[in-house]
Amino acid sequence: MKTLLEAVPPELHRGPAAVDAVVAHVAAVHADFPLDGVNIPEIHEEPSRSSKGERHKPFAPRMAPRELAYVIQEQLGVPCMINRVVVTTPADQLVDWANETWERYGINQFVLVGGGLSNQAYVGPSVTQANQLLREHAAIDALRIGNICIPSRDGEVARLQAKTDAGADFFTTQILYEADDLQAVLTGLDETSGPTPDDLWVALCPARTLRNIRFLLWLGVNIPDALEAWLIEAPDEVLERSLAQIKRVWQSLSQDRAARIRPALGINLAPIGAIPTDVTVGLAKELAAI
Repeated sequence: MKTLLEAVPPELHRGPAAVDAVVAHVAAVHADFPLDGVNIPEIHEEPSRSSKGERHKPFAPRMAPRELAYVIQEQLGVPCMINRVVVTTPADQLVDWANETWERYGINQFVLVGGGLSNQAYVGPSVTQANQLLREHAAIDALRIGNICIPSRDGEVARLQAKTDAGADFFTTQILYEADDLQAVLTGLDETSGPTPDDLWVALCPARTLRNIRFLLWLGVNIPDALEAWLIEAPDEVLERSLAQIKRVWQSLSQDRAARIRPALGINLAPIGAIPTDVTVGLAKELAAI
């Protein structure tokens, strides 16, 4: 089983010590559970995607993902993939940015992300168009292109196939707390004749507090009401219950995995809040055992 660890770029005002803290956390996890890579999101100010959630902390500018990736790769030797919102960058500038990221930062894995508002006109290409642009015009050795999979979205199988046909190698899912929607997507890929990505990284997110759960809901993570109520029923048990639910999700996804050649399923661990390193490592080992 391949495993990624998600590392969020620190807020700029926190200075070099915050960068060191992120790198130290990655190093500590990697020392006890060797990682296949680090996935670094691009954080932007954005509106809530759900009326159920809330965000307590205001947005603050953060370190650029490629800068954090460079430090991690140089200091730890762990390969990184960085997320990039493509719709806000004109097409020619996107290709230049990707080439520069390879030449100056040594990064050749990109997760291309679309816009958060369906009713807004953007200056840049769609994700499908961006896949094709980089595949055809970027001068990057061993280029790997990823996109986001939202299993609960209508027509997701067709979207994955169109994006794969345009050049995507892999997908990372939205954070999952249930397996059903992704199982339906995987079944749809099995039953159709279109292209299938090489890899699909399943994003799993341990949460420690009610506040963490509310923030996940704000992000648009699909947590049914009954499951939400169970997760937060006992405030001191949120972490324990989130870990138990994550293991149930991975168990369900793993049951039919042996019969599927593509996409290969991997795990993208995306802890939220102050999750101790030993908890992250312990979860990774338990999921690997499953």
